[in-house]
Amino acid sequence: MKRKNTYRTFRTFTVNRGRVSSQSTDLTVEAPLQIIVNDRPHTLIMFTPHQAKELVVGFIFTEGLITGIGEVTGFSLRSGRGGGGEDIMEARVTVSSRLFPSVVSGRRISYSSCGICGTENYAHMRDRLKRVKSRRRFSMSMLEQASSTLKTFQPLYTTTGGAHAAVLFDSTGSKILHAEDMGRHNAVDKVIGASLMERIVPEDKVLVSSGRASLEMILKVTRIGFPVFVAMSRPTSLAVEAAKFYNITLIDLARDTNRIYSHARRIEEF
Repeated sequence: MKRKNTYRTFRTFTVNRGRVSSQSTDLTVEAPLQIIVNDRPHTLIMFTPHQAKELVVGFIFTEGLITGIGEVTGFSLRSGRGGGGEDIMEARVTVSSRLFPSVVSGRRISYSSCGICGTENYAHMRDRLKRVKSRRRFSMSMLEQASSTLKTFQPLYTTTGGAHAAVLFDSTGSKILHAEDMGRHNAVDKVIGASLMERIVPEDKVLVSSGRASLEMILKVTRIGFPVFVAMSRPTSLAVEAAKFYNITLIDLARDTNRIYSHARRIEEF
């Protein structure tokens, strides 16, 4: 079900064979979300305003600020005004993690199209990362069938044509969680945050993303421990190298084909 606060309708014009006509066009909402951790401004994220708590929890987890949901001891979300009078959402998080002071390097801005933009050094994203351990195997037919249902969980994309989705499946192909956002990194963080909040065991899960796999996406999946990552377009070179190193099975299903880039042993047909 799409939510009205996730898209807005604009009057637009189109020219066809020299004739001008007006029409209504639905566009995905982009809104700022200020994340404040232990009373310290940490990050300003541009996001689609839905599942804000899931996004924040997933973000601070994949950033390495916490190691589990039990370290989040407080959370509040409110709407307000920024310094220029613009609407802004503010998420205040209290964490008990001893890691927090060592990984915070100051305020940054993260745009939806770039998971590590504004980070002076992304090495901290790899801190305390361990190779994913999972002996579970998955059939390619199940992965292809599960991925073919992706649009079922993309009502915002259906409306606007401008949103990404991330969907978590189990080893039988059943959907566990899903999220949409203007940014593919945000959609992944929302699913990761929701899985932490619901205490979902990661070892037998598959994460499917409507976007491409890049380095930071693989690092996010590594931290949560999902053994299989499926993207609907070609990955980047660093994504493949990271997937090989961190023991993740990386697959793309672009254009009705399939390519397995790493750890093909998890696929039953091998």
